[in-house]
Amino acid sequence: MLADLLQKEGAVISKSWIYSTEISVFQMQWFYRLGLIFFPDNWHLARSIGLALALALYTGLLLFLSRCAGLGRAGLWLTGALLWPFGQHYLVYTLHGGYYLVYAFFYLPILALILRGQNKDRKMQRRLLVVVCLLALAGGVNGIKELMVFHAPLCLAALVVCVLALHGTGEKDWKKAIRASADACWVLVSSVAAAVASFVGYLFTTVVLTKICEFKSYSAISWNRSDDWFTLDRVIADFFHEFGYQNGAYLFHFSGIATGIGLVLGAVVFVCLIRLLWRLRSLRTTDQLLTLLLFFMILVCGVCYTYFQEYNVYYWMTAIPMGMAVVAVEMKTEHFHLPGARELTAAALALAITVCGVHTVRREMEDPLLAHKGMDVVADWLEQQGYTEGYATFWNANALTGLSDGWIEMWTLVNLNDDVIMDWLQEKDHMTTDPAKPFLLIDTETDGPIEESELVRYGACDQVYDDGRYVIFAFDSAASVHAAAEMARNQA
Repeated sequence: MLADLLQKEGAVISKSWIYSTEISVFQMQWFYRLGLIFFPDNWHLARSIGLALALALYTGLLLFLSRCAGLGRAGLWLTGALLWPFGQHYLVYTLHGGYYLVYAFFYLPILALILRGQNKDRKMQRRLLVVVCLLALAGGVNGIKELMVFHAPLCLAALVVCVLALHGTGEKDWKKAIRASADACWVLVSSVAAAVASFVGYLFTTVVLTKICEFKSYSAISWNRSDDWFTLDRVIADFFHEFGYQNGAYLFHFSGIATGIGLVLGAVVFVCLIRLLWRLRSLRTTDQLLTLLLFFMILVCGVCYTYFQEYNVYYWMTAIPMGMAVVAVEMKTEHFHLPGARELTAAALALAITVCGVHTVRREMEDPLLAHKGMDVVADWLEQQGYTEGYATFWNANALTGLSDGWIEMWTLVNLNDDVIMDWLQEKDHMTTDPAKPFLLIDTETDGPIEESELVRYGACDQVYDDGRYVIFAFDSAASVHAAAEMARNQA
């Protein structure tokens, strides 16, 4: 929807759109806009083209990072693993949804260029630093999340790497110690510079873009510890459950076996991280940085999610690539004594990832995490009947607009008991304008039974569609909806 609006306006950001918690200047809409150039009336095909281009870029960046990190064949394994949908959230929010790909589009090349700058002359390092800072600046403009999930952990990891290197030189003179640990010092300096650039980008968004665009900021977040759900151990444990484990799988079925394998994969990531930390001093600077980066990603994000209580499990998607990178580092650096043991380990993990991926796709097709089955039939029916404007709750409203290729314009309601329009992910004029002759869509599985809807109970409306899950009521005008809402408020 946003991509189509920006395409029509010919703009980079829109004053006519209500954004979510971030303006996300550089998000997936740029890829979708490329698809809309060729298929403006087929949003599904346009989205597919955009997503294919994004995944191609993701693949290229993973290979580039692998090369800069000197992972060799383990880098090919890493790339293949991260293109496979081993976890449900990873499939829905990254590989298919595309949302968390964008964070990787900034931090993967930044990390790769920092690693590439080792053993380079000052002139080359300055050039690389300029590119790193520009990428970090652009990522910061998107919002504060990139700074929290990547730059802060990177600076901490680089600091530890630098301290270890300086201490390991045995020198008592600072200049000699710095000269002897030049690579580690470069990693620290470039990491801090990138973090500063990202913060400048975030300040630009906070100071400038907030006056242009409307979005929800994180300014109201406070320290707030809870002993109920947001506990540090549970939040961190969620990360290691994101490699294929899924609740509800029957133990002695394929889904149960695959879920168990996913749990083992999460344990493998944990063991690899512990093993690398144990022998950290014996690793190269590059491998130390990758290992410590995952460690501090888990620590920093875990603390933030726990104490800010602004958390969903899928927030961990930003750390998944580094989790797999640590496994690749372990496979590359571990001392296997038996011939072929390294290759056998890689093959066994690849098989495990494949099983988890098959299970994830199969389960997503049977019971989608976000998609509402049958909504496409509803969209087709509404188009055939000539309906073009309506009301629905969040997700149902935007999904219906998307499935109809923008033909049906939806006003998103906060709930079905009032006429309050949600100030979230829809066109801004919906807050001040009404649909001419609207319908009301109710998804009885997510919205509840129609008897609980005050707009239906007090509204002058007719039921025109019912397929057992989705029910549609037609109103003569938006005034009828407002009258029903007013009557409901008076009865409360």
